Amino acid sequence: MEGTIRSLPFNSSRGNSAMYDMNDLVSFVKLVESGSLTETARSLGVSKSTLSRRITHLENDVGQPLLLRQSNKLHLNEAGQAFYPFARQILEAARTAQEQVDSLKASVTGDLNVGVFSGLIRSWFPKEIINFSEQYPEVRLSLKAVTQCAEADQFDVTVWLGTPELSRLKEELIGNLTCSLYASRSYLARQASLNSVDDLARVDWVNMHHFYQPAGDLELHHGEDGTRTIQIPKSRVWTDQIAMQLESIVRSNGMGVLPDYMVRMREQHHPGD
Repeated sequence: MEGTIRSLPFNSSRGNSAMYDMNDLVSFVKLVESGSLTETARSLGVSKSTLSRRITHLENDVGQPLLLRQSNKLHLNEAGQAFYPFARQILEAARTAQEQVDSLKASVTGDLNVGVFSGLIRSWFPKEIINFSEQYPEVRLSLKAVTQCAEADQFDVTVWLGTPELSRLKEELIGNLTCSLYASRSYLARQASLNSVDDLARVDWVNMHHFYQPAGDLELHHGEDGTRTIQIPKSRVWTDQIAMQLESIVRSNGMGVLPDYMVRMREQHHPGD
């Protein structure tokens, strides 16, 4: 989710008034607490490359490096140790200020212009927005489907699926959408046994979108076997509608990644697909 709070002023050691990006500060603090790029990126719901860009952007604002790597772990250098408590104070001050402002409102009223990722606006989002409108009956809502992160500036709030592009807008993770590999029973019946990740190289892939991955790379997580990254081809048809991905898999065109909630909904209405 993206809002309109961009940054807070803070005096840097260079003597100028620096504007630190809130996303950068959150990323820095969480990275210091975990010491792992992978764990921090997963907890924030962003890619490791996005997390690295945020840290680099913050270091550019500060004017010097804040972290050093030792034995595959990240540690604070001297500048980082000095900056870390101030970063936490800024985030705490922002949180406290927001709580104080929220406490002044006896009720939530007004107009809210919402942009929603097009693949969600006909699936997950309708139930959530109906619940919201029932909870806040004095809020007037305007909804529009969006297909690009760059459109976020047009709305008060944008609900996006996947890793958003690097932005000065405030971002907040509102949930995780679990996805899994799926294929129809009839398609699997035509295949030789699939016993390992390596066997996936010979299956037909339905890959009409990449909201869950960088283009061409698919990162698989298994409770016992760990994590593997494989290369998969893009489908001839390209769309931002997840329902088309599901329908193509149901029609036995191959294997692909789908949100688990969509598959459960499909099974409820069409058992056995």
